[in-house]
Amino acid sequence: MRRATDPRQRGVTLVEMIIAIVITGILVSMASMFGRWQIQSYFDVSSRAALADAGDTALRRMARELQDSLPNSVRVSGNFLEFVPIRDAGRYRAESGGGAGDDPLDFGSSTDNTFDVFGPTVNIAAGEQLVIYNLGLAGSDVYAGTSRRAATAGTGLSKVTFAPAGTQFPFPSPRNRFHVVGQPMTFECAPNAGNPALGVVRMRWNYGFLAAQPVLPASFGAGSSAVLVSGVASCAITYAPGALQRNGLVSIRLALANDEGSERIELLHQVDVVNSP
Repeated sequence: MRRATDPRQRGVTLVEMIIAIVITGILVSMASMFGRWQIQSYFDVSSRAALADAGDTALRRMARELQDSLPNSVRVSGNFLEFVPIRDAGRYRAESGGGAGDDPLDFGSSTDNTFDVFGPTVNIAAGEQLVIYNLGLAGSDVYAGTSRRAATAGTGLSKVTFAPAGTQFPFPSPRNRFHVVGQPMTFECAPNAGNPALGVVRMRWNYGFLAAQPVLPASFGAGSSAVLVSGVASCAITYAPGALQRNGLVSIRLALANDEGSERIELLHQVDVVNSP
């Protein structure tokens, strides 16, 4: 047979194939060395973004609840932050306007347990209570029960009825304000520096009013709870109550870490709470 002399019909020798494979392997190895860090950086950024999003969501939820808290009801002990949420509010009639049906609230009478609502009507759900001029001090403390009374439930109320409990509210509000509140709520920060996967921020509610702030899981009894965020490596809660007619300031510092512990972020959130009753 005649040997092919057309260059287009020539094949690739084994030596040429091996050389091509070796060169390709070297190029691929070099490319992977340069691309590895970009890929790792992408995963690191994604992990940090997920931690920041989880932490920010939890802090915003805490801030939203705190901003609707009853004046002078915030109290902090260690990593436990407790407050009383407001469900509705309004102004009570303090003096008779001369009308036959006027019903002002008489603070000098221990048996007067009704009053007219000025302005928009209010809604009171079963179990909610009425609070007037809570100072957070002895004699006017929502947790001790001196500034709150059980209220009659109803919707669209222009007249509020409450249980006098044998005594009238201790102090009238300078602006004739009243608040309708639910049961207290607590944010519990339980970090775990050694194993952040076990650290959480937990919300607790439905455990009732306790004169002393609950700071142990057993203190909350059969109340409800839910985890706001996990992966908590450390946290710190401080509260500066300020003075009457001024805002208090809650500061929450939260550090989150991923399961591997390779990424960690720290967030600081401050919340103004109104302390003017």
